[in-house]
Amino acid sequence: MKIIDAHTHLGYFGYPFNVGNTLEGFISLMDEFEVEKSFCSNSDNKQVEDAVKKYPDRIVGQAWEDPYQGQAAVDHLRYVVTELGFKSLKLHPLVNGFLPYDPMVFPLIEEALSLNIPVFVHSGHAPYSLPWQIGQLAEIFPDVRFVLIHMGHGHGIYIQGALDVAQKLPNVYLETSGMPMHTKIKEAFDTLGGDKVMYGSDIPFHHPSVELQRMKCAGLTEVQMQKLLYDNAARFC
Repeated sequence: MKIIDAHTHLGYFGYPFNVGNTLEGFISLMDEFEVEKSFCSNSDNKQVEDAVKKYPDRIVGQAWEDPYQGQAAVDHLRYVVTELGFKSLKLHPLVNGFLPYDPMVFPLIEEALSLNIPVFVHSGHAPYSLPWQIGQLAEIFPDVRFVLIHMGHGHGIYIQGALDVAQKLPNVYLETSGMPMHTKIKEAFDTLGGDKVMYGSDIPFHHPSVELQRMKCAGLTEVQMQKLLYDNAARFC
């Protein structure tokens, strides 16, 4: 079965993570697990820009933008999408330290709307990236597609919150990486329908062997697995 990985990173991430990879090692890992394409980001966007130029058919560029950078972030987003073929905006409220619904975020979302690209948002950590906080942003911009990265991550209340937000808002989708409960993947398909959940590995923070095993344990049908591992993410790239 073909795979699109909806959430990965390039480069080295220091303390407290102390994990990293190289571009060639990343491509080798994709080949090992038969991943056709990977959505990829780094706060140093230049690394992803270089990767997209070298492997345009394998790397799906995500622009990691910091709203504190104001117009410069908006201009960079427009550049990488229109000139380099990046396919989405990534926001990391926890790392960059902002509330998702802070008005300073709005210019980036407005630009994403203008470019007709989805917005991937890290979810699952207080105080800045709780699912319902991202839901507030999604309610303000109902014509923008938002993906809750990690679908609430490792906290059961936040995971359920991610499902609740995605059920309430038609423009909210879920990505699975790092979310430990295989049962919640099946629940998401049962409650949200087949088009709102996509597989991600979170390379290099997690390993695809572990992440894919969780997908296999979720109890999905073959048709649902096809949607989870490929079809749903394909609609975003």
